[in-house]
Amino acid sequence: MRKAFLISSAIVVFSCTKKENPMIGIWKVNSRFYKATCEILEENDTVKGEVLYYNDNTTVYRSEKGQPKSYFFNNIKEKNGTYIDAVSGATKIENENKTAILHLLSKDTLEVTTYILNKPLKEIWIRN
Repeated sequence: MRKAFLISSAIVVFSCTKKENPMIGIWKVNSRFYKATCEILEENDTVKGEVLYYNDNTTVYRSEKGQPKSYFFNNIKEKNGTYIDAVSGATKIENENKTAILHLLSKDTLEVTTYILNKPLKEIWIRN
Protein backbone atom coordinates (compact mmCIF):
# COMPACT_ATOMS: atom_id res chain seq x y z
CA MET A 1 0.00 0.00 0.00
CA ARG A 2 2.75 2.43 0.98
CA LYS A 3 4.73 1.56 -2.15
CA ALA A 4 1.71 2.26 -4.38
CA PHE A 5 1.17 5.63 -2.67
CA LEU A 6 4.82 6.64 -3.23
CA ILE A 7 4.74 5.62 -6.88
CA SER A 8 1.47 7.45 -7.55
CA SER A 9 2.78 10.55 -5.73
CA ALA A 10 5.94 10.52 -7.86
CA ILE A 11 3.88 10.25 -11.04
CA VAL A 12 1.72 13.22 -10.03
CA VAL A 13 4.75 15.37 -9.13
CA PHE A 14 6.61 14.63 -12.39
CA SER A 15 3.55 15.06 -14.59
CA CYS A 16 2.86 18.49 -13.08
CA THR A 17 6.34 19.89 -13.68
CA LYS A 18 6.59 22.52 -16.40
CA LYS A 19 8.15 21.26 -19.63
CA GLU A 20 10.96 23.33 -21.19
CA ASN A 21 10.07 24.91 -24.52
CA PRO A 22 12.30 23.22 -27.16
CA MET A 23 12.81 26.52 -29.00
CA ILE A 24 14.44 28.31 -26.06
CA GLY A 25 18.04 29.14 -26.95
CA ILE A 26 20.31 31.14 -29.23
CA TRP A 27 19.83 30.77 -33.00
CA LYS A 28 21.91 31.84 -36.00
CA VAL A 29 19.81 32.93 -38.98
CA ASN A 30 20.76 31.32 -42.29
CA SER A 31 19.79 34.03 -44.80
CA ARG A 32 21.19 35.27 -48.11
CA PHE A 33 20.09 38.81 -47.30
CA TYR A 34 21.47 39.45 -43.83
CA LYS A 35 23.41 38.02 -40.89
CA ALA A 36 21.67 37.70 -37.54
CA THR A 37 21.81 35.97 -34.20
CA CYS A 38 18.63 35.77 -32.16
CA GLU A 39 17.61 34.41 -28.80
CA ILE A 40 14.26 32.84 -28.07
CA LEU A 41 13.59 33.20 -24.36
CA GLU A 42 10.84 33.04 -21.79
CA GLU A 43 10.16 36.29 -19.98
CA ASN A 44 7.21 36.87 -17.63
CA ASP A 45 5.54 33.61 -18.77
CA THR A 46 5.71 34.77 -22.40
CA VAL A 47 8.01 33.32 -25.08
CA LYS A 48 9.77 36.09 -27.01
CA GLY A 49 12.43 36.44 -29.69
CA GLU A 50 15.20 38.97 -29.13
CA VAL A 51 17.70 40.24 -31.70
CA LEU A 52 21.27 39.87 -30.41
CA TYR A 53 23.04 40.79 -33.66
CA TYR A 54 21.83 41.99 -37.08
CA ASN A 55 23.75 43.15 -40.17
CA ASP A 56 22.27 43.63 -43.65
CA ASN A 57 25.22 45.73 -44.95
CA THR A 58 23.24 48.93 -44.41
CA THR A 59 22.21 48.57 -40.76
CA VAL A 60 24.20 46.96 -37.96
CA TYR A 61 22.67 46.25 -34.56
CA ARG A 62 24.31 44.67 -31.49
CA SER A 63 22.43 44.09 -28.26
CA GLU A 64 24.28 45.67 -25.35
CA LYS A 65 23.68 45.72 -21.60
CA GLY A 66 21.66 48.72 -20.46
CA GLN A 67 20.21 49.20 -23.94
CA PRO A 68 16.47 48.49 -24.44
CA LYS A 69 15.86 45.01 -25.81
CA SER A 70 14.80 44.63 -29.42
CA TYR A 71 12.10 41.96 -29.78
CA PHE A 72 10.95 40.69 -33.16
CA PHE A 73 8.57 38.04 -31.79
CA ASN A 74 6.54 39.08 -28.76
CA ASN A 75 4.12 36.27 -27.93
CA ILE A 76 4.99 32.86 -29.38
CA LYS A 77 2.21 30.34 -28.76
CA GLU A 78 2.26 26.59 -29.50
CA LYS A 79 -0.63 25.25 -31.56
CA ASN A 80 -0.67 21.63 -32.79
CA GLY A 81 3.12 21.30 -32.79
CA THR A 82 3.66 24.58 -34.63
CA TYR A 83 4.53 27.87 -32.97
CA ILE A 84 2.74 31.06 -34.00
CA ASP A 85 3.73 34.62 -33.15
CA ALA A 86 0.52 36.15 -31.95
CA VAL A 87 1.59 39.82 -31.75
CA SER A 88 4.56 40.71 -33.99
CA GLY A 89 4.49 43.76 -36.24
CA ALA A 90 4.67 41.64 -39.39
CA THR A 91 1.93 41.81 -42.01
CA LYS A 92 -1.04 39.62 -41.07
CA ILE A 93 -2.13 36.95 -43.49
CA GLU A 94 -5.52 37.68 -44.99
CA ASN A 95 -8.33 35.80 -43.21
CA GLU A 96 -5.90 34.18 -40.76
CA ASN A 97 -4.67 35.16 -37.34
CA LYS A 98 -0.96 34.52 -38.01
CA THR A 99 1.95 36.83 -38.61
CA ALA A 100 4.84 34.38 -38.29
CA ILE A 101 5.08 30.62 -38.10
CA LEU A 102 7.95 28.80 -36.38
CA HIS A 103 8.32 25.08 -37.00
CA LEU A 104 10.93 22.99 -35.20
CA LEU A 105 12.41 20.71 -37.88
CA SER A 106 14.83 19.10 -35.40
CA LYS A 107 16.16 20.02 -31.97
CA ASP A 108 18.78 22.24 -33.67
CA THR A 109 16.93 23.47 -36.78
CA LEU A 110 14.04 25.91 -36.87
CA GLU A 111 12.07 26.98 -39.96
CA VAL A 112 10.73 30.52 -39.57
CA THR A 113 8.12 31.79 -42.01
CA THR A 114 7.25 35.48 -41.90
CA TYR A 115 4.88 37.27 -44.22
CA ILE A 116 5.58 40.43 -46.19
CA LEU A 117 2.61 41.75 -48.18
CA ASN A 118 0.93 38.34 -47.69
CA LYS A 119 3.91 36.57 -49.33
CA PRO A 120 5.77 33.99 -47.22
CA LEU A 121 9.48 34.41 -46.54
CA LYS A 122 11.04 31.20 -45.18
CA GLU A 123 14.32 31.12 -43.28
CA ILE A 124 16.26 28.34 -41.60
CA TRP A 125 17.71 29.05 -38.17
CA ILE A 126 20.43 26.86 -36.66
CA ARG A 127 20.87 26.51 -32.89
CA ASN A 128 24.10 28.15 -31.70
